[in-house]
This record gives sequence, C-alpha cells and structure tokens, in this order.
Amino acid sequence: VNLDLTKHLTPLGYHFAPDPSSQQVCTIGGNVGNNSGGPHCLAYGVTNAHILAIEVVLADGEIVTLGGLDAEPSGYDLRGVFIGGEGMLGITTKVAVRITPNPSSVRTLLLSSDTPRDAAATVSAVIAAGIVPAAMEVMDQGITIAVENYVNVGYPRDAGAVLLAEVDGLPDGVDIDAQRISDIGREHGATDVRQAASDEERMLLWKGRKTAFGAVAQIAPNYYLHDTVVPRSKLADTLEEVYRIADEHDLAVVNVFHAGDGNLHPLLLFNGQEPGIYDRVHAAGAKIVEASLAAGGVLS
Repeated sequence: VNLDLTKHLTPLGYHFAPDPSSQQVCTIGGNVGNNSGGPHCLAYGVTNAHILAIEVVLADGEIVTLGGLDAEPSGYDLRGVFIGGEGMLGITTKVAVRITPNPSSVRTLLLSSDTPRDAAATVSAVIAAGIVPAAMEVMDQGITIAVENYVNVGYPRDAGAVLLAEVDGLPDGVDIDAQRISDIGREHGATDVRQAASDEERMLLWKGRKTAFGAVAQIAPNYYLHDTVVPRSKLADTLEEVYRIADEHDLAVVNVFHAGDGNLHPLLLFNGQEPGIYDRVHAAGAKIVEASLAAGGVLS
C-alpha cells in the first residue's frame, strides 16, 4: 500500500513522492497501472517519474524487466509505455521505485475565499509569480463542509472555497514563499490565511483533503466523478461552467481538485434509486467533458 511504503521510509529520511488521495488504500502496482498523480505531483511529478524498473509477466507468460536500476537503458522506454497501461499490457509483479529525500522544511497554508473563482485566481497568480509549491488543492464550500462533518479538522464552514497550499525546501526559502503566497492570496480576495503550527496540524489538514471523496456520503449516496485538466488561466471559467451544467440538469455538484496543475474533479451527487437519474447524470457528465475540451483541456 502506497502510504505503508512512505511510513516505512520516513524515519529513514525518505518518502515515495506520488501521493494519490486514495493513498491509504491504493497499491504501488495500482499506481503503476494508472500512472497515478496526487496533490504533490505539481512539484514532484506523477508515478512515471518515480519508477525505475518493473518486472512484468506478459500475456504469453514471459517474464521481462522493463527499465533498469543503474542507468537509463538504451532503446525505447518500454517502462514508460507500460506505466499507465491499466493492466492491458501485462501483470506487474515487482516494482523498483525512486525514493525522494524528505524536505528539510515544510510550510502548509490554508487560505479561505468567498468564491471558488477567487481561489482559482490565487492559484494562477502564484504560478505566474514564479512560485512552484509542492501542492495546491482547492475545495468548494459543499465538500469543505462535508469533510469537516466527517473528520473535524478545523476547516472554515463559511468559506466559499479553501485553498490548501504547501511549500517545501530550505527553511529560508520556504518562509519567503509562504509569505508571498499569503500576500498573493490576500490580493485575490482571501478572507483568511492560516499556517499550520505543527506537523500534527499539517497532517490533519491533509487528512481532510484526502478523505474528501469518502466525505461525500455526508451529502448523497452516489457520485459520478470526472477528471479533466484545463489551462490554469481557464480554471475559474470552467468551474463556473461546471456549476451551470449541474444546475441545468437539476443536480448537485461539489468540486475538489489539484488546482496547481489545472486538474478538475467535479463530483455530481445523486441518489441512484431515483427513476431516470442516470440519464441526467450521464448527460451532465458529457457536458462537463465537452466544456473542459472547449477550454483547451484534455481528459486526464
């Protein structure tokens, strides 16, 4: 399990950088199959950047090793081809991962905004200022309240959206970047900026973000999740279009997403027992995908 690996490595001064929201249950083999990302892929990259070699059983039973431990193998990058293949190219039996040194200093900020548009504008402005945080995650009010009801981590219930931003590295540089993000946030309408005072508080804030999908059960018994990427400059407009599409189809929607790289996760909420509901849900989902593509985005 992904989180078990990082827990084992952390006392030794290292961690496995890919950290999907399902980190508590997803496996390294599953991460390879899906080329999983996660909140910290903004700075550290997705799974493909952290896999050195894979032992694979091919369809005819042949066992092969893709990639290598000592140096970049010559020829085609078959390791890279296999990662993200969703199990269609063979069965993963062993994985050699690249481990990442733990940063010497980490600062985690929680910025509250009146609207998701303000939070999205803050994200774009931070990147435009030349800052590349380790992570930048946004949750709108609906999912923030659900998470707070679920795990009670101290998120503000009255905020239209919250932005979780993390910077890591050398202490002086981290302090400077944290202050710059705070200032940029306030320039773009942040109503409150809070910095985690301890590792325990920082981990609690991340626990809230990573249990967001499970917290949806506080609102509705079913959800339909989409996963698209749009240019950061189109993030706010696309979000508003997602809300409009949900309203048009008489559906509730909440948004929780990897804002730093423009990765959207709209969750359409519904009760599967309602007659005809799946037609509305699928129609709204198709419109969300179309809106993302129209904004210059792609399916992630």
